[in-house]
Amino acid sequence: MRLSIIVPVFNEAERIVSCLGRLRAFMAAGHEVIVVDGGSGDRTRDLAMGWAAVAENNGTPTSGGDNGTPTPGAPLCTRLLRGPRGRAAQMNLGAAHASGDVLLFLHADNILPPDAGESLIQACAGGGVEWGWFRVRLSGQSPAYRIIAGMMNLRARLSSVGTGDQALFVAAPLFRRIGGFPELPLMEDIAICKRLRGIARPRVLAATTVTSSRRWDEQGIARTVLRMWRLRLLYFLGVSPARLARSYYPAADPADASWKYPAARIALFTRAPKLGEVKTRLAARIGAESALALHLAMLRRVFETAERSGLAGVRLWAASSPGHGVFTALCEARHIRQQRGGDLGERMRLAAAAELTEAGVDSVVIIGGDCPALTASHLDEALAALAGGVDLVLGPALDGGYVLIGLRAAEAELFQGVEWGSGEVLEQTLARARKLGLRWRLLAPLRDVDTVEDLPSLQELEPPLSFSA
Repeated sequence: MRLSIIVPVFNEAERIVSCLGRLRAFMAAGHEVIVVDGGSGDRTRDLAMGWAAVAENNGTPTSGGDNGTPTPGAPLCTRLLRGPRGRAAQMNLGAAHASGDVLLFLHADNILPPDAGESLIQACAGGGVEWGWFRVRLSGQSPAYRIIAGMMNLRARLSSVGTGDQALFVAAPLFRRIGGFPELPLMEDIAICKRLRGIARPRVLAATTVTSSRRWDEQGIARTVLRMWRLRLLYFLGVSPARLARSYYPAADPADASWKYPAARIALFTRAPKLGEVKTRLAARIGAESALALHLAMLRRVFETAERSGLAGVRLWAASSPGHGVFTALCEARHIRQQRGGDLGERMRLAAAAELTEAGVDSVVIIGGDCPALTASHLDEALAALAGGVDLVLGPALDGGYVLIGLRAAEAELFQGVEWGSGEVLEQTLARARKLGLRWRLLAPLRDVDTVEDLPSLQELEPPLSFSA
């Protein structure tokens, strides 16, 4: 029997490394650990990425997970996913990618007992137990915490309703049968337990999980207890979880805050990070493993530059394998697209056309993942020009191509007859723009990274970009 441990996270940079370290024994025993990030604004994703196993990278850690990256040969979490913010949605996404017989939902600040895997497997073996939770205690040393934990355990046993702090587990077939967690902004753990108790009796395992007392420490014991009682009472009385969430998360940063250019899209073109298939010119000089590590480091930097700019919505356009673990760790699956068409020009034209046919979209900027010198300022200049009525924006590359193209219409002729990969790409594109009568603007030239001679430029970036195999 195999467990799938699903860990939803949001801004957990202080805890994610220790969380995954504690789960190392489960990974070594063959169980899978799936981390689902809800769009963290801190280094949570970078740190978790160092633990994410990527089959195409021979199972070795990917770059970018310093200050906590596991040592070579250490067990790795099966997958890191990026999903919409919201614990229920994140846990459902993790469950959709899980292959285990039993799904265990774990908060990043929960500590499972050493025998958790064994006791859970023993309880579920033979199909007698389909769902349940562990007993819980709080990490604080105050006697009040022992009383609170005792009340939590007693209430859960009497009501057959556990909480996320108690590490809920559900047999995978049953979880899928009920449709997973109700996607509520709060009280999703209560809601799923109420569904489950109507189907089967829960099992409360004798082993104890430890949950952080930080919430009580930060807000005060009495205040936190009264607040939680009030929220549960209001939920029982029928107050909507959305309204309760606004009270529980008053300072929440809206994930869908308006962009500076709401009618624009940024499309990032990239290849799947597969060993021996990316940065092949560089691979011949520095090795396939180092070339792959560089490809990954640049992809992450460019994507995060675009995403954190707050300028426009970002889509990732993959040449192949759109479901690749690196892509789903960077970007929500709904924002990942498969490139179509023959040569690069046709693929860009079709992608631009697809973006521009969406309701409310009037411009698109296409960028590549191999220009880490690209900044939010470059993107802002391109998007501002398009918003001002320019038809075409090009960001020249020092090798005669371009690292950015912005469009308000997907003119087929603009991309035809261009010698892609040559040093004439920019001039040939401009010649076609003149023929079409387009209004165009050039940005300052940037260096993309394709050859060994380009590598020193990585140290000139701010901050410098490092990579390792």
